[in-house]
Amino acid sequence: MLHLTPRLEAVADTVEPCECVADIGTDHAYVPIRLLQAGKASRAIAVDIHKQPLENARRSIVRFGLENRIELRLSNGMQNLRAGESQAFVVAGMGGEQIAEMIEATPWLRKTGVQLVLQPMTHCEDVRRALRKNGFSLTSEKTVAEGKRIYLIISAHHSDDVQMPVSPGFDYVGALRPQEVETDRLFLLNTLRRLQVKAEALHGKDETAVYRLEAVIQEVSDVCR
Repeated sequence: MLHLTPRLEAVADTVEPCECVADIGTDHAYVPIRLLQAGKASRAIAVDIHKQPLENARRSIVRFGLENRIELRLSNGMQNLRAGESQAFVVAGMGGEQIAEMIEATPWLRKTGVQLVLQPMTHCEDVRRALRKNGFSLTSEKTVAEGKRIYLIISAHHSDDVQMPVSPGFDYVGALRPQEVETDRLFLLNTLRRLQVKAEALHGKDETAVYRLEAVIQEVSDVCR
């Protein structure tokens, strides 16, 4: 069994059983390899925008004898994927703004039964906001520590339910449980510090933006208590 880092282990654990999983920005194809080894998927598509990561992936796939079950595909995000090819999509290790743009640009993702497993490196609020805007429900969120960093993994499914209004800080807090999970608390404290730095930089330049940020800061602070 392929050994994964804590971050990628948490990503792989979040993927639900499916026929085919697509790993966007696959690099070495470690996540799809692990999912096939664990019996959580029968097939996989390993996607990357650059040829060298796909060559790295090919070597990994050959090493584990999965050439007939994992397809390599050169693509900018999901552009060269087709609706219905996969039931689960993994996007791990990209910036939150980039993931949000991908969600916005791929309307065929909005299909009941499709699972998105997202691990943004930055701006998790952009990912949550894009999911809400496009009709996805956050079905689970968890944090994991690896070295000195804490990472967030989001699972989302498209829903036909009417999206309810959310509080100003929702996209920064999501479904995390800081009173129960220590890494959730530490992740939100990091988010709080980032917001405070941003608000301080805007003082005297955009007081309207500062006012909005202060409402978010208060909500995140209250959740962390």
